Amino acid sequence: MKNFKRQRLLVQIAKLYYEEGYGQERIAAVLNLSRPYVSKLLNAAREEGIVRIQVIDPLNIESSLEKEFRQRFGLLKAVIIPREEDGERLRHVGEAAARYLNEIIEDGSVIGTSWGGTIYECSKALIPRKDLNNVVSVQLCGGVSDVSQTVYDSPIADNFSMILGASSYMLPVPAVVDSREISEILRKDGNIAKVFQRGLDADIALFTAGTFGQRSALYRAGYLKDSDLLKLKQRGAVGDICSHVINIEGKICDTDLDDRTMAIPLESIKKKKYRIGVAQGFSKAKALCGALRGGIINVLITNEETAEKILTDLDG
Repeated sequence: MKNFKRQRLLVQIAKLYYEEGYGQERIAAVLNLSRPYVSKLLNAAREEGIVRIQVIDPLNIESSLEKEFRQRFGLLKAVIIPREEDGERLRHVGEAAARYLNEIIEDGSVIGTSWGGTIYECSKALIPRKDLNNVVSVQLCGGVSDVSQTVYDSPIADNFSMILGASSYMLPVPAVVDSREISEILRKDGNIAKVFQRGLDADIALFTAGTFGQRSALYRAGYLKDSDLLKLKQRGAVGDICSHVINIEGKICDTDLDDRTMAIPLESIKKKKYRIGVAQGFSKAKALCGALRGGIINVLITNEETAEKILTDLDG
């Protein structure tokens, strides 16, 4: 009950401030609160997602770095967040992805997503749209368990459902199975086949880039062993896209492993109208290089530090 009363107060103050145009002092007088407390509650309303602030750039100004990436890789769009010092890089990149999604989603859009912290931040920052109908979100790759940090597969689906009113579909299988035969059997299951088909039908693919090595979610989950890492490293692995392990040219590193990977085929992802790669951090740069070179991404959303590292790795 206490939490309900607090949330009701946050909504009331937010409506007075943002919809009615009341100043903080007037709100304080009306509700018999102190002005500093009103200010604190307004900040809380933004932090808890009750208030979402969207900045619309009518000029859609493109930075020189964004233009370089767009032209060099034939992208539809490059969104590169300027260098920042507040330590919220993951959140800012996720929010930028949510803003871009808001520009392209329309009635009937089918949005395929990977899992991971970056996509989770995007899902939290989605902009509510009451004008949309029949939006679908679907998971493009199987889940990962037994890792120290959650991959947010279920919360991502929940956020798309709650904020956009989307019909959300999870892919209830592991990211990698033990054999090609198991993969084929699972794909023939009626319910699983329906989810795969929705993923194939998606016109928007939203995914992050996985790092390669012992820090990767696939390794930490036990899907890759030390011997696998060594073999993949010898074959030039730089990371994964939707659990597909790729090299610096964006090509599959190991066809046997890929046959056991429970995800929408990489070639199918490359045919989608919007292929939005969202990632940040030096550990993701080489995987993004491969995704860009291989034409897997046609929309890049990252930050300045990562973009500069990508160019260094490509030109080095």
